[in-house]
Order: sequence, then C-alpha cells, then structure tokens
Amino acid sequence: MDFLNNLEGIVTKNGDMVTFIAEDLESKLKQTSPTMPTRPLGRFVLDANLLNDLEFEARNIAASVDTLSESLSGVLHSMSALTVDCLEIYRDVVCKTCDSIDANIKSMYQLMAKCEEVSKEMEPIYKLAQQVKDIKHILDLFENAVN
Repeated sequence: MDFLNNLEGIVTKNGDMVTFIAEDLESKLKQTSPTMPTRPLGRFVLDANLLNDLEFEARNIAASVDTLSESLSGVLHSMSALTVDCLEIYRDVVCKTCDSIDANIKSMYQLMAKCEEVSKEMEPIYKLAQQVKDIKHILDLFENAVN
C-alpha cells in the first residue's frame, strides 16, 4: 500500500481488494519492469515477460469467471427447481384444503337435515311429555283431595 501511495495515481481499497489507477501508465510500467532485454513496440518499450504475465492472469480470470458462471448457473437451477417444488406443494395444499372445506360443508348440511328430521320425529314426544305433565297435575290434585 505504501508503495502505491508514493506513486502518482488514485488508490482505493474495498475490503481486501486494492485498486490503483495510474496517471502515467507508460512510466509506471517502465519503473516496475525488471531490467531484462526489451524490444521496441512502436513508441512503447514493453517487457516480453510482462505480456506473458498479463496473458496468464487474463486466462486465470477467464477460468475463474467460467467457474463462477457454472456455479451460479447450478445454484440458480437448484433455486428454480426448489421454487417449482414449493409452488406445487402450495397448489396441492390449497386444492386439498378446498376439497376438505367442500366435504365439511356437505357434511354440515347433512347434519342440519338430520337434526331437522329428528326434531320433526320428536314432536309426538313433546305431546306425550305434555300429557304426562297433565296426568301428574291431575294426580297431584287427586292426592290433595284425598288427603
């Protein structure tokens, strides 16, 4: 970091990632290149090893991007399949809940119909209960008259 701060350019740090943007790239390349045989390339003088290193790093980055893309594709595929499974389960639960509610409503109407039938069948018993009350009252009156 101290070396980069001494150079002319912009240094930024984001977590462990350090970025340096040089103001005069040509002179910076000349300063960092080892003193090995160089060959002129137009008006620039570049070290052959520098180009090989750049190509090697570019291939590493491309391989990393490919690996990351494949991994991301697999994760997204898994997430998509899991989402489909969840929605299918939700659909099945909703269908089964609706079927259960329909069956429950039908059963409730059947129970109400049976209760009405029982109530109609009980009407003679209400009359008998009234007759029993009347007989009991007459017996009480008879018993009071005898005593």
